[in-house]
Amino acid sequence: MLQSINQKLQNLPSDKKQFFSLGAATAIVKALAAFFAFLLTLVVSRYSNTTTSGQFFYLFNLVSLVAIIAQLGFNISLVKFNAIAFKNQNRHEQSNNYRIALARSLLFCVAVCSLLYLAFTTFPEQLNTTQASNFSLALAIIAIPLLVIGQTNSRVLQASRKVITSLIALQLGVSFLMVALIIFAKDVYPISTDVLMVLFLVATTVVAIHSTLKWLRSGEYQHGSTKHNPELTYSANQVWVGSIFTNLVQWGSLVIAGFFISTSDLGLLAAAQRTSLLIGFVLVTINFVVAPMFASLYKEGKMDRLRNLSRLACRANIGAAILPVIICVLFPEFIMQLFGKEFIAAAPLLLALSLGQLINVATGSVGFLLLMSGHEKTMKYITIVSGVISIALLILLSNGYGVLGAAWAMAIGLAIQNLAALYFVKRHLGFFPVG
Repeated sequence: MLQSINQKLQNLPSDKKQFFSLGAATAIVKALAAFFAFLLTLVVSRYSNTTTSGQFFYLFNLVSLVAIIAQLGFNISLVKFNAIAFKNQNRHEQSNNYRIALARSLLFCVAVCSLLYLAFTTFPEQLNTTQASNFSLALAIIAIPLLVIGQTNSRVLQASRKVITSLIALQLGVSFLMVALIIFAKDVYPISTDVLMVLFLVATTVVAIHSTLKWLRSGEYQHGSTKHNPELTYSANQVWVGSIFTNLVQWGSLVIAGFFISTSDLGLLAAAQRTSLLIGFVLVTINFVVAPMFASLYKEGKMDRLRNLSRLACRANIGAAILPVIICVLFPEFIMQLFGKEFIAAAPLLLALSLGQLINVATGSVGFLLLMSGHEKTMKYITIVSGVISIALLILLSNGYGVLGAAWAMAIGLAIQNLAALYFVKRHLGFFPVG
């Protein structure tokens, strides 16, 4: 039987063999990343209270949002352009693209961080809704450029098919280190927001240094002068505007909701949101593998193989997501009580957010299909429109229905974006990736 399976794998087209080989490694590491992200939420909730949890995840989401926005869209465009350069064995172009992206992102990041700190200290009552200390806020802002470095390194490593080191830089490294540091620190210090932010800064520093060394020693980086790449910059500009709205919905929702709900409710929403992401991690895993392959296949004009690969990815998404969806939808109280008895109240929030993630997974890799096939402008308009609708819903429903309204607004916003992207994949590429 094993010999028969091996023979079938050998007879697969090269892109499908690559999907399964890279997919297996990515799935293992991504599963670990999802586990430690969930464990981080669990550990913070267990060793603190809902107020501390709300403050920490408010700052965590704020930092994540600003770090992604500060990358100016290069976090997506680097994958596309460096994947093509990697396939053409062009180390010079990969390195040049990396230097352009990192320099521009860090320059913009420093300016944004300075303005952010100034705004929070000048208008504390209006902006610092969770009443986190200035010390915690300062540590959070210092961590932003470190996250930018780590995530930029992750994207160039992803494009060159170094999936394990890429995933460590993107997500696993920070979550793993945070869990380990909290478990160690809990016996020495009371777990306050200040302590959590110190540990977060340590984790982001280690990951930034480690990922930089891995990229520089990868064999794909080449020192040299930096030359302007107008195609890369144009693509990044198109992606960036849409990225702002996409990440406002994903990471900024918690920040926006903080203006309308209590800090303890924010802690409940954060726990439910991060738990629901266990469903979405399947899609993120598949996207991580197929995004560079989408770019290469589209560039080569192999539309049949692009369609088949996207459908294969969609089937893999649905198959892998069925079990976590069933658990989160049918047993939300059981899941949320793992965080502590006070988190059982977040069960309806988990149910709503899980349904949104189900639509996200079921529509497949529609966003990356558009982005990797030169339709960045279309994706930009999709994310702007769906983002505006999502933010409007978040404000209205949070104001009217509290934390449950916020959860449903986040779920509906995610569904709108993915269904719109599904329609435009059919319109521009001529096929549905679902099937």
